Amino acid sequence: MPEQIGRHDKLEQALLALDDRAMVLEELDGFIAGLLVLPEPIPPGEWFASAFGLGKGHRSVFISIDHTNEVLGLVMDYHREIALTLARHPEQYQPRFPIDAFNGDVVWELWIDGFAAAVDLRHERFKAYRQIDGDVADAAVSLMVAIELALDDDRVENAKLDRDAPADIREAVLTLYQYRQSGPPVPTFTNFARQPNPFASFGKVGRNDPCPCGSGQKYKRCCGAN
Repeated sequence: MPEQIGRHDKLEQALLALDDRAMVLEELDGFIAGLLVLPEPIPPGEWFASAFGLGKGHRSVFISIDHTNEVLGLVMDYHREIALTLARHPEQYQPRFPIDAFNGDVVWELWIDGFAAAVDLRHERFKAYRQIDGDVADAAVSLMVAIELALDDDRVENAKLDRDAPADIREAVLTLYQYRQSGPPVPTFTNFARQPNPFASFGKVGRNDPCPCGSGQKYKRCCGAN
């Protein structure tokens, strides 16, 4: 366990040392969980580029090939660790939700941001989970609701959803992972009608937006990290 904690600390520091296009560890944890429950595998090159804001015309967040390989190695180790836990010891699986030091609340929003980024890689395929009856559809809907809830600036009307989100997220990930490994193929998405979004809001500072304090950093790496 101390060795595992040391690896996690090393990965966390490596991520924080990058510019703010890169995910922080809580986001990466959710992102990897999303990759592991998507109905189809995503090539590592594709998801690695998404996690670190890489792409044509974008300056790399890494300073050299060696630096890239070092961080990639840490990320792949973390990916394998989560995959093994889900596969062999699902009862031990716990999403990486930090605790707010001021009020003791479980902070799950960064995690769900990372999960949403993975879903965005194959959004239509993920939505196809809703065509499967029972717990699988419920799990997919629960995660989609959490994604929307994280964008809601005023959660007074959705206080129970907010309070239940950490436990619901964990159970939903376990349900989808089990289905992904042992269930029949996920059907092709067949164009669901769009439903009004009860959680839509305007004016919220997104975790990837510039911090309103004027630091020049993204909110998630500045005031949003507290």
